[in-house]
Amino acid sequence: MTWVVDTCIILDILDRHPVFAEMSSCALQSKLDDVLAIAPITYVELAPAFNGDVVAQDAFLDGLWINCDFKGDKSVVLSAHKAWHEHIMRKRSGNARKRPIADVLIGAYAMQKGGLITRNEADFKALYPNLTIFNPVPSAS
Repeated sequence: MTWVVDTCIILDILDRHPVFAEMSSCALQSKLDDVLAIAPITYVELAPAFNGDVVAQDAFLDGLWINCDFKGDKSVVLSAHKAWHEHIMRKRSGNARKRPIADVLIGAYAMQKGGLITRNEADFKALYPNLTIFNPVPSAS
């Protein structure tokens, strides 16, 4: 299975987030028997964290065993297109929160690949109810 890693998980590790860094790192380690990948939009979202240095960014992602092979096909775009349209229709009728386009694209990529590792589970479930999600943060009971 391929797990698409959400931007927040990578930033947790990169920024050594005091609450989430260890959980996010453990989540990636727990999926190393599978394939880790990122969506093209995540690659773009990470640029400021590396001051636009592609070599440094690639080295960091390689160190996390994250695949950056973007040989996508039109089905990802069509899936994102459909989800974005449906979201905007819900938003216009007052039944949806604001949603960044990046989440739509990351979710579409994850639907094609297999699953998603994210702390923002509810955001993605609203767009892709059938998406397999691994949330590294234990739910509050």
